[in-house]
Amino acid sequence: MKTLAIKYWAISLINLVNEVKKEHRLFGILMLAWGMITCFLSKPEMSIGINQSIPLMVVLGLITFLLLLELSWWLFNRFWLRTGLPGMEHMVVQFEDLEIWQKLAFLWASFALVLLVGLGCLMAVV
Repeated sequence: MKTLAIKYWAISLINLVNEVKKEHRLFGILMLAWGMITCFLSKPEMSIGINQSIPLMVVLGLITFLLLLELSWWLFNRFWLRTGLPGMEHMVVQFEDLEIWQKLAFLWASFALVLLVGLGCLMAVV
């Protein structure tokens, strides 16, 4: 009977994970990594020669970056809907009408902004 209960629990856990958005899965994995790194480095024989704060700061920087990215996306969507601008589907259609150099410039600018936000989060943590 106990194996049957564990089997149903595991299946319900897998179904729950499949329903979650991809960004939230990554956030959950990073939270688990935080706990695992803390447990791993808390043993005296594992912490010799390793600064314990460096791996934790990297994971904390990634978690902070994901939280700020999700918050900014939520605020952007609220702003977009309140101003009455056309839907994102219409904007994607207009993006396809741009010239190739305009698309490339837009994508490079987007990448640069995301990179700067990530660096800012890491700098704020460190």
